[in-house]
Amino acid sequence: MNIGKTAAINDGINDINSHSAFFIQNKGILDYKGLAVYILTQFFHVLQMIIKYTNFSDGIHSFHLSESVKNLGLEELFFGNADVECRMDKSPHQIVLNCDLTVHSKMICDRCAKDLETKLTNHFQISYIFSRDLHETDEYNVKYLSPEDDKINIRNDVYEYAELALPMKRLCKDDCKGLCPHCGINLNEEQCNCKIEITHDVWEPLKQLKGKFNN
Repeated sequence: MNIGKTAAINDGINDINSHSAFFIQNKGILDYKGLAVYILTQFFHVLQMIIKYTNFSDGIHSFHLSESVKNLGLEELFFGNADVECRMDKSPHQIVLNCDLTVHSKMICDRCAKDLETKLTNHFQISYIFSRDLHETDEYNVKYLSPEDDKINIRNDVYEYAELALPMKRLCKDDCKGLCPHCGINLNEEQCNCKIEITHDVWEPLKQLKGKFNN
């Protein structure tokens, strides 16, 4: 084995051992999850929703990130994995991430109450500025990185933009006919003989209010 490569591996092992000792000394117990993430990010440029940007040179880089919705805390409305196609533009002063998120959701149609599975997408951009002084900013998509940082974790951003991808009105199809208000039959699948009178009396709310005062 190459001597330089052997030395690099030994340095990595010593660094990991030092990291373990740090956790034991400062917390009294070993944070195995934190240690596992630390070890893996020494050998992988990206891990789930964590980007170790110090492993990348300045310039534009594209990569794929993926993590189960359960790990992200999104299992109530989503299933499978959250996938992110990420384009990172790294410069000496900042990092700009352009991300396209894809998730799969289980929903119930608001009109016909039918279960449906659908693919949802969302796009977000975040700028990370290198600074020794961490500033407070009102800009939603701007964050600051200190010189001590070496990783970007976008798990919270993925969580938020996945929820924002959910439609306000959840329909199985745009022209869903819904349920008959009388017999409850699904009008997308069959027709019923119920007679539904549709009125558009704009004065009806006032008539009801007048009736209450008269009583």
